[in-house]
Amino acid sequence: MEKRIFIIFGFMICCLHLSAQEKIERERGIGLDDVPKQAVKWLDDAFEGEKKVQWYEEQSADKLSYEAKFDWNQHFYSVEFDSEGIIEDIEILKRWEDLPENVRTELKKFFKKTFSRHRIEKIQLQYTGSPDDLEDLMDEDESDDITIRYELEYYGVNQEGKHVWEGLFDDKGALIEQRKIVQRPTDNLNY
Repeated sequence: MEKRIFIIFGFMICCLHLSAQEKIERERGIGLDDVPKQAVKWLDDAFEGEKKVQWYEEQSADKLSYEAKFDWNQHFYSVEFDSEGIIEDIEILKRWEDLPENVRTELKKFFKKTFSRHRIEKIQLQYTGSPDDLEDLMDEDESDDITIRYELEYYGVNQEGKHVWEGLFDDKGALIEQRKIVQRPTDNLNY
């Protein structure tokens, strides 16, 4: 009996480890009435002025979150909140040329070492910190206690095959975490 429990427990740990290395999300558009009020208030306080916000509910293997997407000050923003409406991070869409030279250099080294071929699909500058610090960053341009990272989506070919990946890199361009993006069959339908 104990051996069976040990085997089942080992299998569960293995499955959890594998799912942590894959990104499986379902995103759907929602109305303002479906968004936690705390998230709406925080967004209005931090991003003053007119903006057309589209809200999404994101369901992943382990959590539910809300995401606001909008253009503001000539940049495309994605702001993520947890299920209670507490800010988690702010992401700003960037181009390769927008990244600091030292970050681009480290990313080039990573891609050369990790993949025989690659193509970057999306780059986002990511800010994390306390709700108050993130609000101060947006409305007062104060960056105290803010963590800067880069989130990239890329296609890569390596010994495992051809995959789409999401990588999180620190402010110097060093890899923190990499996950395969698992696309649902409906994501690949061609009409």
